[in-house]
Amino acid sequence: MSALSAFNRSQMERFQRHFSLAGFGIEAQAELLRARVAVIGAGALGSPVLTYLAAAGVGTIDLIDDDYVERSNLHRQVIHSEESLGRPKTASAAEVMRGLHPEVVVHEHRVRIAAHNALDLLAGADIVVDGSDNFTTRYVVSDACEILGTPLVTGSILRFYGQVGLFWSRLPDGSRGPTYRDLYPEEPEADAAPSCAEAGVLGVLPGVIGSLMATETIKHLTGIGESLLGRVITFDALTADFRTLNLRPDPQREPVTQMTDTEDAGESCAVPAPAGPDADPVTAAGDRQDHAGAGPEELDFNPFTGEPKQPDDLSPAEFRRELEAGRLGRIIDVREPHEYQAGAVPGAVNIPLGAVLDGSTDLPGLQESTSEQPVVLYCAHGVRSRQALAAISRSHPEAAVKNLLGGYELLHHD
Repeated sequence: MSALSAFNRSQMERFQRHFSLAGFGIEAQAELLRARVAVIGAGALGSPVLTYLAAAGVGTIDLIDDDYVERSNLHRQVIHSEESLGRPKTASAAEVMRGLHPEVVVHEHRVRIAAHNALDLLAGADIVVDGSDNFTTRYVVSDACEILGTPLVTGSILRFYGQVGLFWSRLPDGSRGPTYRDLYPEEPEADAAPSCAEAGVLGVLPGVIGSLMATETIKHLTGIGESLLGRVITFDALTADFRTLNLRPDPQREPVTQMTDTEDAGESCAVPAPAGPDADPVTAAGDRQDHAGAGPEELDFNPFTGEPKQPDDLSPAEFRRELEAGRLGRIIDVREPHEYQAGAVPGAVNIPLGAVLDGSTDLPGLQESTSEQPVVLYCAHGVRSRQALAAISRSHPEAAVKNLLGGYELLHHD
């Protein structure tokens, strides 16, 4: 039977440009029509993903989201409109998707994906696309995909920065492939990054990242091009720079074999950090360039947030050099006491962020600090310490203060 027989007349007209596309054609289009894709989130990243997958001709889409449309969503969640306000996001998105491709089968799951239901929700999908907005969901989805052996495309955004990757725990040849936990082994604390409401996000950024997610999904389903598997792309909208992280599975990491309940970390727009031992940062401006031996200390951006290195940041390499040369003043750990007790930079004094912000504790070394002997602040991922630095700069503008880029975790994983 010809592959063309899978399409009705309206579909033949709708997908004609795909039919005539060299290297794609009728066979690839038929693969899309047969495919089943599970998409988590009908928000900022889900908007371009769902729009393009439906328009491209994916036959069945499982849409998982328990949220409702609000006006503050509309500057970036472009699948919705003013007429959608108050509606479930799944219903609003499904209506648009069916308008683009009336034959698409959309299963609306108006639930929050969690450890207790993830395996059931994702079973049967040819590929999973995660556009969720919090760390807890990302780990739940990643663990479920690792157990099921299902490929996973994931994306994240923060302010002007975004990231997208393709993970697959069980490759067709039976070997072990890279997963989200090989990039970022442990779920960070809830305040490791601000929410979109707190930090904001450039409205067009999800369009860029979500379109890349949809592209990788279509490539995987049809077998065209070079897969993103084993690589993670980050994008800086302010400079139009793309960077690539090469990723391999960590042979020391125990595979995930069962779902584990985790505490809800709340909304977060943060991009993940390349903390795995084989995460190899690669700088690119449109093209990938392999840099042998590159490591976390060489990064000129904070991989936990995607933000570029600031003049008052010290990279892990710079921190070590200055520390060994005796060119640093006091080192202040602004994490909580239990974090400090679990492991800290030798000689650091623990003053939690709250005490820094409310001024209830004198900060050692500020009066004596100079550009040659600055005070250095750090936290887990370089987020809270930047808050502390901003507060100290306002209250003690004469003090010389630096921030440890990527915090203790990046230093520790070097």
